[in-house]
Amino acid sequence: MNQPAKTSLYELQALAVRRSIPRFRPRLIILSCFIVSTGLFFPVVSEAHPISVSQENVYVTSEKVVVSMQIYVEDLYFFQKLEPDKENIISTEKIKKAIEKHKQFLLDRLHVRDINGEKLIGKVVSVDDSSIKPQGVAMSDLMLFTLVFQIEYKLASPPEFLTFSQQLVDSNAGFPAMVQFNLKQEGSETPYAVSMKPREPQTIRFNWDHPPLAPDASEEAWQKWLKERREETLGITSYGTIYSFLYIEDFEVRHEILIPLATLESFFSIDRKEADFLSVAEQEASRESIEQFFAKANPIEIDGIAVKPVISRLDFYGLDFKDFAKPAEKKRVSTANARVGIILSYSTKGTPDKVKVTWDMFNRSVWSVESVCFAFDQSYRPVFSKLERNSIFEWENPGHKVSLEVNPVEVSLQPRSVWSVPLVSSGCLLLGFILSISLFGKKESYKKRLAAVVILLVAGLLCWPLTRVTFASPMEPIPKVATDKAEAVFKTLHKNIYRAFDYHTDSDIYDALAKSADGAFLETLYRQINQSLKMQEQGGAISRVTDVNWETVNPETLFDSQDQITQDERSFAVQSTWTVEGTVEHWGHIHTRTNQYQAVFYLEPIEGNWKLTGMNLLDEQRLRFQTSLREVDPGETDQSENNQSETKSANSSSS
Repeated sequence: MNQPAKTSLYELQALAVRRSIPRFRPRLIILSCFIVSTGLFFPVVSEAHPISVSQENVYVTSEKVVVSMQIYVEDLYFFQKLEPDKENIISTEKIKKAIEKHKQFLLDRLHVRDINGEKLIGKVVSVDDSSIKPQGVAMSDLMLFTLVFQIEYKLASPPEFLTFSQQLVDSNAGFPAMVQFNLKQEGSETPYAVSMKPREPQTIRFNWDHPPLAPDASEEAWQKWLKERREETLGITSYGTIYSFLYIEDFEVRHEILIPLATLESFFSIDRKEADFLSVAEQEASRESIEQFFAKANPIEIDGIAVKPVISRLDFYGLDFKDFAKPAEKKRVSTANARVGIILSYSTKGTPDKVKVTWDMFNRSVWSVESVCFAFDQSYRPVFSKLERNSIFEWENPGHKVSLEVNPVEVSLQPRSVWSVPLVSSGCLLLGFILSISLFGKKESYKKRLAAVVILLVAGLLCWPLTRVTFASPMEPIPKVATDKAEAVFKTLHKNIYRAFDYHTDSDIYDALAKSADGAFLETLYRQINQSLKMQEQGGAISRVTDVNWETVNPETLFDSQDQITQDERSFAVQSTWTVEGTVEHWGHIHTRTNQYQAVFYLEPIEGNWKLTGMNLLDEQRLRFQTSLREVDPGETDQSENNQSETKSANSSSS
């Protein structure tokens, strides 16, 4: 059955065993594992005695898997159709023959699969039937005598994952078959134990460099070991659990669900040719039905209105896949150990005031689901339980409001006075003035020269408003933006362009960018920033900018004519080196990337405001890429409390 815990059974049982009293340890191991496997949330259902109750003890080494299957003689009676004699005694001879048949029965019904879901080939190496008396076994004593079948599975290399399952009874059988499953890894005395039902696989991860610690290891050592295992798997430590992550953000509520394929098929079946595998073509064919199922399941209301989700991602994952924030490689997956990840996005117009989530995915395999909700800097741990009739989680905004105002920067520096000279009129008047002087000279052609002067004067007056030349007053100094002012203007505009990408729609982003950039550069800027925010490591997901830090800002008043041509002498350039930190958050962990850039920006006054009108990128390099787990204190489970979430560093690398 689905487990509500976010820590794997192996880890929880390791703690339970370590804390138990030594002389009662075996009994407490079984009890603790049964409690964990049932989650303490399953109803008490009156059922008939199972058709089979057996114990499977597994020991895994780097070279082989050794299975000791302990059964009652009663199993032979049911499965091998043993017939007693007139005195209700089953003879030893019949039991011996049934044992031979049961060898193949167990090989066919007990399955061990590798990381790819391929079944390992087993061989029965021995059978311990020493408890059987020569005179046979009476029908009334079938539960008093046991047999132990030892099966070995060879391994080509130390396994990272093994999946165990049992199908001792057919799906249409009227009674269940219960197997008490116990496993130990070579080099560790801490067991993994669970009650295993038919068609409910158990997948176990092995770490051969750091196997589970001894039960009597210190608390500090165990906590360190558990933390390292969570970091290795990015917090996804259980392979039979439904994981539910709720994200409440300014423009979106997102529900991310990771569910075992076997559990999903307990709600509806997926058509396929092979019982054990789902091909890529079959995965594609099943997408529509899976999307339709989740679009109706687990409804979400935002501010009292039911919102339909948009399926932003649907992937099938194998066991070898760890970072679920990345798109999965398309390949055949095993129905026994594959998982399905789906992301449902619910759009909002701004910061929601109320969010109500109703979990309705319950059945005989899913009785409770533990979720994690991240709402800005707060975290919650809602537990949805059918038994406790608790299927609703409600969140109310404590006062957080989105603040994405991108304000333009006004130009306070006044330009020089502008002189305007009518070029044609000035020429006419100048010529007219020269001719008028000649009127005081010789008398010849006086009338002609006078007429020319009059014509030039009239022409000058008529052309006065035409062909004017304007230029800044040469009597005033050239206005220059002060260095500190230029730096402040640039930083404001530069930060504005990153804040614009906090909006979710292209039209809103463009409107915000238009307050800080102008002209053809606006389109170029959108493409460049959008591309720079994509995390290729996360399948091209757009990161959210969390920090912009300027290392150098050097204003320049002189322009290189090859780089930029400006019409306003107040314009200036800035050469800057800066770093941008962006994050992508999915499935309970955060990817953080830091890039460094160097560029020259050009700023001009446009309609009374400073605008970025061009950029020349000089250098770009990756500084850091880090993965962090966003954890919640496991002791804080009350969904009504606001719990401060912690971000702890996990694995990191530089490139």
